[in-house]
Amino acid sequence: MTRFGFVKSRLLAGPPSLPWTIALGFGFVVIPALLRLAADSVITGTAFSTFYPFVVIASLFIGWRGATGVALAAAVVGNYFFMEPRYVFLAQTGDTIGVASFLFSCAMTIFVMDTLRRTLIDLEVSSQREAGLNSELKHLNGELEHRVKNILAIVQALAAHSFRGVPDTADAIRKLNSRLHALAEAQSVLVIGNWEICYLPDLAVRALAPFNGQGAVRLSGPPCILPERSCVPLVLALHELGTNAVKYGALSTLDGIVEVRWHLRNTNGSGTAQELVLNWMEIGGPPVEQPTRRGLGTKLVAQQTGIDAATMDFRPEGLVCEMVVKDAISEDNEEARAVSTKRKPYNKAVSLSAS
Repeated sequence: MTRFGFVKSRLLAGPPSLPWTIALGFGFVVIPALLRLAADSVITGTAFSTFYPFVVIASLFIGWRGATGVALAAAVVGNYFFMEPRYVFLAQTGDTIGVASFLFSCAMTIFVMDTLRRTLIDLEVSSQREAGLNSELKHLNGELEHRVKNILAIVQALAAHSFRGVPDTADAIRKLNSRLHALAEAQSVLVIGNWEICYLPDLAVRALAPFNGQGAVRLSGPPCILPERSCVPLVLALHELGTNAVKYGALSTLDGIVEVRWHLRNTNGSGTAQELVLNWMEIGGPPVEQPTRRGLGTKLVAQQTGIDAATMDFRPEGLVCEMVVKDAISEDNEEARAVSTKRKPYNKAVSLSAS
């Protein structure tokens, strides 16, 4: 460590304990007194010459309070033992002026050292804060880069599957635009300033609002928080289910309805780990047949990153789909309340009717 580094470390370090402060203060008075006594035959007319450096050292090692005590003790010792007439405290006016001058000089020294200490502490705190902000910014930039790459990969997949095997280009473009709109909604449900969570029912409201013109979509389930990895896949899956329901399922008829219900279940004995179970049920639509071709829509509702399990049951009376998302958190949980202030509320105007 360099000398500057040593001085800096001492300035940044807090004062020692009281016993150490007293012991060091005593040494900072006795040592210069002994040095002054040893040089008594050489030094004349200067009672405090050996005390000044030790006041500076005291300011460095034991703080301004300890240094003040050293200065006061040095003033008494220097005046009593080394100012003529000796062994009398403040015997003459010159003695009083000399002591006052010494104490004033010590006060200025202590003030400068304490100001330097506080300045270095502020600079160190600012430096640490800046380093923390730079680290957070680097993390956010990494998250943003990762998210953009994921979005572009999804867009490529949507485009490839939308145009594959579709002779009608206009219809393919409509499909692509619809899925891109769902993708945009998936991004909007992520909390601003926090890219690690999204919410139900917000996510379902935004994903299914375009299909709820007749109020036939019914939501039911407790408010909860989902991990970021599940936000985009779940929105796209719900959008795909809604699209199929409008074209071929329950929402293609006037009397058909869709019930979307979810609940949380514990995955261990402690009850802390939970997973979301979301059920999609179509009622009152035309008879359902098992599809003969597996397209992008089926893949969007399948098990994947963010959707830990998915099953589709093409019952004659209506499609039933169940999806499971791990690491969900109930809003009643303390961890959820800790981040609830960051929540971006969804638009109440597009809220679906809940059952």
